[in-house]
Order: sequence, then C-alpha cells, then structure tokens
Amino acid sequence: MNVGDDAWIYGVYVCPDIDIATYTLAGIADAKQGWGIEGDTYTALGALSRLGRDTWFRLGDLDLATCLLRTEMMSGGATLTLATDRIRRALGVNCPILPATDGPVETWLSTPQGRLHLQQFWVREGGKPEVKRVTYRGARDSTPTSEVKSAIRAADRVVVCPANPITSIGPMLAVPGFAKLLGASGARVAALSPMVGRAPVSGPAGKLLKSTRVRPDSLGVARLYSGFLDAMLVSKEDSALKRPIEALGIRCALSDTMMTDRAAESRLARELLEL
Repeated sequence: MNVGDDAWIYGVYVCPDIDIATYTLAGIADAKQGWGIEGDTYTALGALSRLGRDTWFRLGDLDLATCLLRTEMMSGGATLTLATDRIRRALGVNCPILPATDGPVETWLSTPQGRLHLQQFWVREGGKPEVKRVTYRGARDSTPTSEVKSAIRAADRVVVCPANPITSIGPMLAVPGFAKLLGASGARVAALSPMVGRAPVSGPAGKLLKSTRVRPDSLGVARLYSGFLDAMLVSKEDSALKRPIEALGIRCALSDTMMTDRAAESRLARELLEL
C-alpha cells in the first residue's frame, strides 16, 4: 500500500490510502464520497472548529478512532505494518494489508505558493496550484518491509491499480529496492492504465505526469513502469498506443476501462488477472 499521502493531522497519524482500502474490504467505506466510513459523524471536528482550529481536512469521528489507535500503537514502538494489521483484524478483514514500508514517506509538491504536502495540495487547495516538482521525502532512507518482500516473492500475479502514477504508485517505487522486487519476482505484473487519451479518468494525474516530465498518456505510464511491467490493459480509445507500448516489451490489451458499476469492475479484474 502507498504511504506517501500519510500525514500528521490534528495530532494523529492519518493514512488515507491504507484506511480506505481497509474500510472497503470491511464493507464500511463511504462509497459516495470515496473516503471515510459510511454514516460517520463529525462532532470532534466541529468542536475543533469552535476552538479556532482550521479544519480543512475532514476526519470523521469513527475515522478519528482508527487514527488514534494507530498513533497510540506507533508512539509505543509498533511499526505501521503492525498497527495496520491490528486495525484490519479488528474490522473483520481477512486478507493482509501491507504498507510498502514502515519508514515515514511523504509526497511533497513544489508550487508557486511554496512547498505543499499532498494533502494540502489536493484537499485544502483542490489540486489547483501549478506543480513544478514532486518529491518523496524520506523514501531514500526507507526499505520495503519483510512482509512486502515475502508477499511479492510468493505472488503469481501482481496487479498495479489505475491509481495516480505519481502520488499513489510513485511513492512506493521511490523506496529503494521496491521496483527491483517487482522486476525480479516470478509473478506476472499487469497494470490497468489510469489514462484515457491524454487525460486521467479522475484526479490530477495528467498535471502531475507533466510536472515530472512523463508523457501524460498510457504510453508515458507504460514507460514509467517498464522496469517491471509484463502487461498493460489500455482503453480501446488508445488503440494507436498498442504498438509503441508493446515495443517496450509490455503486452498491451485493449478494453473498455471505465468502471461504471460493479459488473464493470469485476470484468476488468478478471481481464487483468488473465492478461
């Protein structure tokens, strides 16, 4: 799991990607807003606001409880991996959820307004500022966990989700040894492209790809992943990119990549596993 968007907020350690994956697998995620827990309340946040605290980051009461437990455990010496495992077990999730590293990694963006943490850029500023550079603070001093190494080595399939290549996949690849693990594993590694044409399906991926001098389309993403990728599923609208992608040594298949409902999600998952 990506840890690059983790941040200290309201005195607790918040792990947005890890938590939404956990909540989704537990069947309690708020599907409408795409983050947090369904039916959550914001009493604590309201109290903070009345006390004069800027509350641009919306953290619900139930979500806050998750972060409080994680913070307590890590303050007592537990790793992020151990804290994540306890939380997912408590919520009834049977499969492991593994942070890419236990080291603190944060995604920071250089903008005309100064350096912004990813949460400040995306949540507080709505992803509007121009991005000149993206850095992964702490990545060079981090290593993949032993649990991640074992999971990748034991896998026969690895699926790279259609997440933002710069802010969701990039922080993991920035951890020394992570990409090499993928490339050296016996697993077949397949990715679903997050791009249709020169635009992402959602979010600021196009803007961030340009800021890091990566071509903002499926070919650019394929080049970014070329060191470990075996196959890529690309939108039928990008059929012209099939040959250039395959010239990289990556098998390219075309499909309707828009996940409009659960049936489409299931179909794409099957296609990726079969690719």
